[in-house]
Amino acid sequence: MDSDKMRNENIAVTQKILFLSYRHELYEKFCFCLAGQHDILYHRIREHKNDRIPWDHDIVLCMVEMLRYTDESAELIRKMRRKADAPLLFISGAKTEERRRKETLQAIQSGADGYLVNTQSAEEIAAEAEALIRLQRRIKNNPEIWDYEGLQIVPDQRQVFLGGKEVPLTRTEFDIVHYLAAQNGRAVPYKKLYEAVWQNEYLPDHGGIMAHVHRIRGKLETDARKPRYIRNVYGVGYRFGCSCKGKYSILKNSD
Repeated sequence: MDSDKMRNENIAVTQKILFLSYRHELYEKFCFCLAGQHDILYHRIREHKNDRIPWDHDIVLCMVEMLRYTDESAELIRKMRRKADAPLLFISGAKTEERRRKETLQAIQSGADGYLVNTQSAEEIAAEAEALIRLQRRIKNNPEIWDYEGLQIVPDQRQVFLGGKEVPLTRTEFDIVHYLAAQNGRAVPYKKLYEAVWQNEYLPDHGGIMAHVHRIRGKLETDARKPRYIRNVYGVGYRFGCSCKGKYSILKNSD
């Protein structure tokens, strides 16, 4: 076996799928379908909200199986989204077509990337899982880049570059920059920014947001008193860039 082929096989085996569920049955069937292709980690969903979900940077897919989509499901999906951008597949025990249609919309809108029911065969579920992993791989090999006045944002890789040099941002700092940039120059109220980034109910106190923006400006701006990228909209919140410049050019990596 040549070295390139061996390296590719090793990569495939070390890629991990995180499977969260109340029970083992589907997990065991799923493992049988993908035996040897991925390292599949099982975590039993607990009743209490403070349950710590194991996380690893090699995880390429998250799967959540629950009896049906509930408020608890939405909170779990949001919790997973705060940890990483790996694709998330929600699997429900919904029995009726009406329930499946309703849950599909709810799951996707709360952050899931796919919805299936556990009455489908393990082979079908495994095929959908592999399709999401392939899609993620293609995106990473050809990432989208947002470019604005010397600042480049690579959303899928959670990286920011200024003048060609990577700027080290914390998870929250990146989420703020990414969310503001995605609004294409529109003013974003403090409340909307806080709820989008922190995923919590907003309290009328701008101090936490302002402290993070201050640190971001220290990393991105030549003169933090005259910011080019994250600008104040007095009495409202912030906007990214200047609204008169229109949308940012979206470039494709030339590699």
